[in-house]
Amino acid sequence: MITGRITLNNTKTLISIIALLTLTHSSWAQTKNGDVLLPDGIKSFNTSQNVELTAVEGQSFKSVLRVGAIEQKPTVIILKSVINAEIKNGDVLWLGFKMRTLKSKRETGEAFIEVKLDRTINGKIEWPPLFERGISCGQQWTTIKVPILASRDVSKGDLSLTIYCGNMAQVFEIADLDLRNYKQTVQITELPRSVVHYDGDKPDAPWRKAAAERIEKYRKGSLTVKVIDKNGKPVPGATVAVKMKRLNFVWGTAANSKTLLDTLNPGLKKYHETLFRYFNQVVFENELKWKYWPRYDHNKTKDAVRYLRANNITTQGTVMIWPSWQHSPTWLADIKNDTAALRKAAIDNINVQTSEMKGQFSEWHVLNEPYAHHDIIDLLGRDVMIDWFKAARKGAPGVTLLVNDYTMFHDEEASESFYKTVRFLKEKKTPVDAIGEQGHIGGTPPSIDYVIARLNRFAELGLPIQISEFDITSDDDDFKMNYTRDFLTAVFSNPSVTGVTQWGFWEKQHWIPAAALWDKDWRLKPNGQVFTNLVSKTWATNTDGRTNSKGIYNVKAFNGNYSITVKSGSRQTEQQAILTSNGKTITIKLKN
Repeated sequence: MITGRITLNNTKTLISIIALLTLTHSSWAQTKNGDVLLPDGIKSFNTSQNVELTAVEGQSFKSVLRVGAIEQKPTVIILKSVINAEIKNGDVLWLGFKMRTLKSKRETGEAFIEVKLDRTINGKIEWPPLFERGISCGQQWTTIKVPILASRDVSKGDLSLTIYCGNMAQVFEIADLDLRNYKQTVQITELPRSVVHYDGDKPDAPWRKAAAERIEKYRKGSLTVKVIDKNGKPVPGATVAVKMKRLNFVWGTAANSKTLLDTLNPGLKKYHETLFRYFNQVVFENELKWKYWPRYDHNKTKDAVRYLRANNITTQGTVMIWPSWQHSPTWLADIKNDTAALRKAAIDNINVQTSEMKGQFSEWHVLNEPYAHHDIIDLLGRDVMIDWFKAARKGAPGVTLLVNDYTMFHDEEASESFYKTVRFLKEKKTPVDAIGEQGHIGGTPPSIDYVIARLNRFAELGLPIQISEFDITSDDDDFKMNYTRDFLTAVFSNPSVTGVTQWGFWEKQHWIPAAALWDKDWRLKPNGQVFTNLVSKTWATNTDGRTNSKGIYNVKAFNGNYSITVKSGSRQTEQQAILTSNGKTITIKLKN
């Protein structure tokens, strides 16, 4: 689970250009109600060497905030203004401003910013933000309008409007800044908004054709069914029904044993039905993490595993070591000066978990987020990661062991850091079996071409890749719908990727409710509609036909497990088959 975000940089292919086209169904004037949260507008931000308030003429506004520098070495610029008002879960906020680019050294010629409503708890920024979106614009004044649905309560003074300007060589101006809270007096759809676009979203984007060709090549095989009678002679005209039982690809979700074992609660009946219909693997969200391990009854976890197996759902564990003080038991920091004790404590934890949960999981995350959380690694040295994997292999033979992080699709420096960590483990002959990339997507999504490029880069390491915690933090349903479709298509088209795990699917059981596929009343959201269509229709094969004159039926089908039923007159036979890209030929004999 990701706990922090990176600042922007000038990497060409990482950042999707978020173009904003104002919808015309509502007028700007409609927003001039509600509680004003920043009465000073752009004057709410402090000025500095590269942030100045400048008067303008010939506009509806009298001044602009000019931000950035083009000649000197770029520095990180962050504009921040604290909001002295309480926000309630369900409040409808609205943000509007105007922006234009004066100069930019980005290839697009546009300035780029990331706008957030950051939450600060006890002096620390908490993720996820209440709102997050990346925005770019050209040299003409562009009007940005964004309705925002608050997904949680925020106390007075704990919320801030923050504009991250990155370390890019760019100069831009912002004007007419307006942030309002309509509370719960309007629907979010009633307010004017701008449409989010990202690189690769066009219907004719070149990546689409190439991805479709890869899917056809790597995700499908030729299934040939030969039907014969009891004498071995072909049976022409026989009906052949091909039904997929399981795709050779993981569609996973995070869940917890309490919800999984509550089979009597009528309110959770839909949860179980949905899980079994659209997913084939479950990862236990928190109960195996070292920090939380003592809080849970792991006999319940085992009961949940048995329940899932009975319903043909495989299971995954996460995570043995999350190597920071923040995500480890609180007592661990007390022994940080005793490296021998610290080293032993980590190995003991792995031994305890693998002993207690022996035989429960087909996959297990051993190491989580070493990119940002490396306190323990810093003290014990990089080779300690090898020791952790070796201990995990000893305790969990035959289980797929993963290293998990969240920077594969971040800027190239962060992505390469993850790559080098995996390469280091491989070079040291560490028993790491697969790579987990979390895939938490925010308001500044990676372009689809960048996703494809980074997957190809990591595939060079020769290990299977999983998208291990996918979700999209955004209040824009259209954006989530489109990006879910395109991201999953790009990922599914890469032969090294073995699965995608959603970090939850129901709004009432999701750590970021806005990212859920179903709302609290089980209405399928637009991103959920995309997901269910891909899983149950687009990338599934359920078909039927008749054998030809030679008693043969052929179909190009998605790789996976199948039930094949053959019927001719009163004779009927069912047989199971596993299809791969190499193809499969089976012979079915009809009995009298």
